[in-house]
Amino acid sequence: MKKTIKTRMICIVLALISSCGANPFKSYETKDPAEDATVALEQGHPDKAIDILTSALRDEPENWQYVSILALAYAERAGIDALTLAQNMASTSGSSGGSSGNGVTSLFSLLPAPTSENISDVDQAVSLMISIPSASMTTADILKLAMFQTAALTLRTKKYDLNGDGIVSAAEILAMSAGDATTILSQLSGAAAAFAGGSSTSETDAAAAAQISSIQTSISSCPGANQEAQLKNYLSKTGC
Repeated sequence: MKKTIKTRMICIVLALISSCGANPFKSYETKDPAEDATVALEQGHPDKAIDILTSALRDEPENWQYVSILALAYAERAGIDALTLAQNMASTSGSSGGSSGNGVTSLFSLLPAPTSENISDVDQAVSLMISIPSASMTTADILKLAMFQTAALTLRTKKYDLNGDGIVSAAEILAMSAGDATTILSQLSGAAAAFAGGSSTSETDAAAAAQISSIQTSISSCPGANQEAQLKNYLSKTGC
């Protein structure tokens, strides 16, 4: 008799699940994409995190937490860690990279190789962070945006260090396209704006922000008929 009652109860539960069209236990079975992606990143698998969040965003395109973590995944795949970069910038604050260097080239050693894949991934990280509405951005998001912008402009500059000596010579700078110069200047302005719009009280963030501001000031003080010329003169230290 007890067995019959138990069997009937199971049948009733199954019938309710079927009739309602939803499994009441599904919420306990469904994994959180943000959590899964974070675990994948912690385990060093950014590609897996990208797949998880790209899929999740098809259903929730305005889930800004997913977008923020996805940007982090692209940056990690490129070998960029926002916090580590900020800390390194703070520790080298004030360094010009030597007699032949500057504030941008001093960051070369902190970043990975400027391959097209790495540059593309960091640009994608920047684009994703920019897509987040300002009202939905956390203090951490603002720092990430600023540091991804910084990494992007530095990698784009680093690819012109053709002989890998850590500087960009006057001869090497001649190869810089107008498009890259414009993008570098835009990303520099974006990084400065992100820092200015943040509310962080961290000394590390403040030092990184100061370095970006110093770079902007130095570029504007260089000779040149336009901003592109000033940037190239700054990077190669021609007349600056």
